Amino acid sequence: MTSLRIMVDDREASGAVVARLRKLGVTIEVKRLPVADFVLSDRVAVERKTAADFESSVVDGRLFEQAGRLKAEFASPLICVVGNDFFRLEKAARRGVLIALATDFNLPVFFLESEESLADFMVQIATREQLSKKHDHKLQFAKKTEILAEQQQLIIESLPGIGPSTAKALLAHFGSVENVLTADEEELLAAPGVGPERARALKKIVCGDYSPQKESRSPLA
Repeated sequence: MTSLRIMVDDREASGAVVARLRKLGVTIEVKRLPVADFVLSDRVAVERKTAADFESSVVDGRLFEQAGRLKAEFASPLICVVGNDFFRLEKAARRGVLIALATDFNLPVFFLESEESLADFMVQIATREQLSKKHDHKLQFAKKTEILAEQQQLIIESLPGIGPSTAKALLAHFGSVENVLTADEEELLAAPGVGPERARALKKIVCGDYSPQKESRSPLA
């Protein structure tokens, strides 16, 4: 498992999940993440919640706000709920929340019995996401479309760290794929959802020399 790398929010760094990940040989990169608790690839991130936190986030309205931010930043985010100690919401209410997340956000929710089980679950995902990319695959979009706007959105979404909402916002701001890709850092900073780190990383991806032999990691991974 030593070839696997998972980015962890610093507020989760001392928990049982990270302890289990380290035991499994995963390389842990700790930093303050603006969205999600664990980043497994450029498209998959995990928001971890206990059962109590899941209920609280529904009651105070945080959950759907978080869901929107997750979908804006990652193509395939997940919410993982650890434990089953639900006390505040009836089963029907919880089911309604899951339906809303699935139908309105296309965001799956998984229930794990323990922190260790969550770690094992994420290792399985990370293995699929990271190790499969070591092999040569035909480059193709997962979704095929003949609609120009959707094709343009898919091109921008293919950039690491760019989710559907951010791709749409960039295209709306700049007006075309060409303008997004040729914008300088200052122009990117004026666009919605793009901070200094992302602006620099995007320019490095777009303007950097192609050197597959270096096997360098994406600056937005």
